[in-house]
Amino acid sequence: MSVVAGPVAFAVGGLLEPAVHANGEATIAGNAAEPALGNVLHLVGFVAASFLLPVSVVGLAVLAYPKRPWGSVIGGLLGVFGWLPLAALTALEDLGYAMALRPERMTYASLYDAFSSDAVMSVFLVVYIVGHLAAYVVLGIVLMRARAVPRWAGWALILSTPVTLATFVVPGKPLVFGDVALVLIVVGSLPAARALIRRRTTESG
Repeated sequence: MSVVAGPVAFAVGGLLEPAVHANGEATIAGNAAEPALGNVLHLVGFVAASFLLPVSVVGLAVLAYPKRPWGSVIGGLLGVFGWLPLAALTALEDLGYAMALRPERMTYASLYDAFSSDAVMSVFLVVYIVGHLAAYVVLGIVLMRARAVPRWAGWALILSTPVTLATFVVPGKPLVFGDVALVLIVVGSLPAARALIRRRTTESG
């Protein structure tokens, strides 16, 4: 079930995120304005996703492996390495929330900016972006070629990548593209989860 639970947890975190791709001042202000429950749920979603998403992409790779071994290994490795930095990025989200809870919160904005853009966090961010975006393209293709999922499911996974990129290249950076990409990943993962359950049932029977 991690195949679907991972993307769902990430969607929960993403949809409730109080500030997306923002600087320290906007991030801290967004967290301060967000109800406590929303902040907690968005962090819980990202924490759960940081554990479940690497397992999720491995599940997609395993499904296609019998017929497309090399593509599955490449896609799986890209996905695992791409999603592992999510734990560090989630810690950054938690840092923004912790700063927002302090009475002198806005004095920490420059510290947040310095931390989020230093060499370590930049490496995490680049690996995260390149790895998980490339993984869904590769895995969508190999799943379709292996006929492990319907073609629409494979295309949903593939299209999640350009839709995500549209968030950064379309003027105004509309966040709705990111939300659509999350939905595409969840929808595209559902048939894969069903196929894995059927395979497990067949093998155990």
